[in-house]
Amino acid sequence: MERLINRRQQGDLGELSAMDWLTSKGARVFVPFGHSPDIDLIADLDGRLLRVQVKTSTCRTPTPSGPSRYSVQVATLGGNQSWSGTVKRLDPSRIDFLFVLTGDGRRWFIPSRSIEARRTIRIGGPKYSEFEIEPGREIHDLVYGSQGPSLESEPPLGECPSGQRDGAVNATAQPSQVRILPPPSKTGPSELRVLGRSGQTAIWGKRRVTIPLRAFEDADLQLGDRLRVTPDGGGRLLLERIEPEHEKLTLLDAAS
Repeated sequence: MERLINRRQQGDLGELSAMDWLTSKGARVFVPFGHSPDIDLIADLDGRLLRVQVKTSTCRTPTPSGPSRYSVQVATLGGNQSWSGTVKRLDPSRIDFLFVLTGDGRRWFIPSRSIEARRTIRIGGPKYSEFEIEPGREIHDLVYGSQGPSLESEPPLGECPSGQRDGAVNATAQPSQVRILPPPSKTGPSELRVLGRSGQTAIWGKRRVTIPLRAFEDADLQLGDRLRVTPDGGGRLLLERIEPEHEKLTLLDAAS
């Protein structure tokens, strides 16, 4: 895929978009002197200085269900021949917000505490949707030209794009894709019943947790509700339903 501008220039487009949006919310924006691996902009909002890292992405990949997602690399890989090979992963404690601009102009302003990945995040779907803000100017034509190739990358070997008529829609299993099931749980059915009845639960594979029935009902939760999970000290988590009318956070809300 031939580019008209380099990645540093593409990053400049993201920073300009971030400045435009931040100033529209009443913030004063400052650019740090010299190179900073973590902070691209500093926004002064209502007496608070917010450290902002800016990322742009034109890497879009299809999903088995059809809609595409953008992959945003949040780790620093160096980017030149002198790179030592050390990957610097994202450290949420060093920034306050991550601003993301994608090729189609969509934008996100994500609090660092809500970012789980340290190398790459995927946006464009339900995850991080509450932090999506007003779209900006598309940068696809500026990066690749109006006659440039599609942003969508080729599907991995053994995988058919969604909607293809001459092959299976689901990915064909490859040796590297075969899922090895975990060993049977040592917790028997009787112990599981005791946990649920007493208001207790356990953490299973991939950090899965089942909310006990009484707690689920008393909290007036419904199947399909989206929850925000916030750490509340050692061994404590706070689960809070994301109300649909409050999904679009304002800058002041996000900064608090």
